[in-house]
Amino acid sequence: MKRRSVLGGLAAAAILMLAPVTAAGQSFQADLTRISNYLNGISTLSGDFVQIGPDGDLSEGTFMIRRPGRMRFEYASPNPTLIIADGFWVGVYDTIDNTLDRFPLSETPLDLLLRDRVNLRSEKAVRAVDRSERQLRVVAVDPDAPDQGSITLIFNNNPLELVQWVVTDAQGLNTTVALNNTRRNVTLPGELFFIEDPE
Repeated sequence: MKRRSVLGGLAAAAILMLAPVTAAGQSFQADLTRISNYLNGISTLSGDFVQIGPDGDLSEGTFMIRRPGRMRFEYASPNPTLIIADGFWVGVYDTIDNTLDRFPLSETPLDLLLRDRVNLRSEKAVRAVDRSERQLRVVAVDPDAPDQGSITLIFNNNPLELVQWVVTDAQGLNTTVALNNTRRNVTLPGELFFIEDPE
């Protein structure tokens, strides 16, 4: 799996978190407020994930998020990828080749997901909120690059819980990330989010 596509899939999920609202309505705005409050109520989040790529390749692993600014996605073997955000940088490791690529967090959509306060009602990317009895689906695009694809965040509705996202790229190909066994507001030591240069 290409490291760029892995980072793209994760980062695109963050685009949705702060997206422009094109449809109005009290229900729409209420859903955005509810989702924003849910996200702002998370100080830490951890669990397992399963990722399905556009060609059907399957990866899995564990994730940890500590807001603001910190994230860790550990892919299980044979995928050699490890992704860490330390509050300033996003590091993408290839643990087999022992390489590291760094990206400024402020220049990635991850910055939107990991910032201290989320307010979906004031942003410009959300295109739709689809509601059913069991789920809320939020569809968003990057307002600065609307032709580059979209992200759909899927929440269980009652109680509200982020369970999945689907990234659709500019070619219409989908990458799905499903979250399992999530735990909120658990203790996550700071050293988990330290980016260390390979030796």
